Amino acid sequence: MIEQTAVDQETEPRDAYAHVGQEMKRLRLARGLTQAQAAQVISVSPQQYQKYEEAHSKCSLNYLIALAEHYSVDVNTFLPGKAQQPTPSPQSMASEADLLARLVSAFVQLEEPDEKLRLVQLVEAISKRESGRSA
Repeated sequence: MIEQTAVDQETEPRDAYAHVGQEMKRLRLARGLTQAQAAQVISVSPQQYQKYEEAHSKCSLNYLIALAEHYSVDVNTFLPGKAQQPTPSPQSMASEADLLARLVSAFVQLEEPDEKLRLVQLVEAISKRESGRSA
């Protein structure tokens, strides 16, 4: 009997469709959408969309392309073996942009070069502490 390699096992059709469904769900949840809302994007019923996410039905390439365009991601995102980066929601991106604008505004208002340097050092220290926690 021939033993399957890990790569072969990863690319079995049922595993590939399960991965597609997982990515559909991950992207939908990252955007804060319900299955009904995501189903509207590709003009299918919420029940059919649920079947795609759970890999009970095969999602067509045309639907994946439409979802990729809607979520502003590459269609390859749905394929097995692709490294996934966390996908921030539009709300969190806007929130980060607002915070960054506030930080820059506060920085510009500082008159003393010494104060500007201390602010940068503070942000760097917090950043290093946070990156140490996630490592």
